[in-house]
Amino acid sequence: MRLFAGVELDERTRDACGRVQDALRAASFQARYESPEKLHVTLAFLGSVNAERLPDIEYALSSVAASHVPFEVEFNRLGAFPHTRRPRVIYFGSYDAGAPFRALAGGLRGAYRELGFSFDQDLVAHVTIARVKGGSARPLPQLEPAPTPFRIESIALFESLAHAGTTRYLVRAQADLGA
Repeated sequence: MRLFAGVELDERTRDACGRVQDALRAASFQARYESPEKLHVTLAFLGSVNAERLPDIEYALSSVAASHVPFEVEFNRLGAFPHTRRPRVIYFGSYDAGAPFRALAGGLRGAYRELGFSFDQDLVAHVTIARVKGGSARPLPQLEPAPTPFRIESIALFESLAHAGTTRYLVRAQADLGA
């Protein structure tokens, strides 16, 4: 199974992501836009994992969640990977997610490192809203999305499932922060 840990979005944040997607469409930016039900914040991508490892992975998720309290992140920027000049992944993210976000993500990644997982990229607080196959020949439009506060109260373990030529995400486990 392909697993990642992350945060489910509330309806207000999903709607804000949809408005950013609409603004990109209005700017005639060609991309494959993610459906609302797939939108999330990734904290730790684990990749392909054998099912027998699931109890340890879920325990790490709940242990880390218990040691953090709910907090807020403000999504306030449109960005892209690898960069805005030739974007492949378009995101709605945060200029500075703050210390609580970094501590939660760092704690979760640290717990998963102890289980043998590795992470070679720094985490950027973001929601992937669109993808461009092969990268766009056109730079990302300069848009100023409305700041959107997002309260993080729980984290989840997601399984990525192939489905009808695309993927869908199934929540395998969820843990409330501070529980």
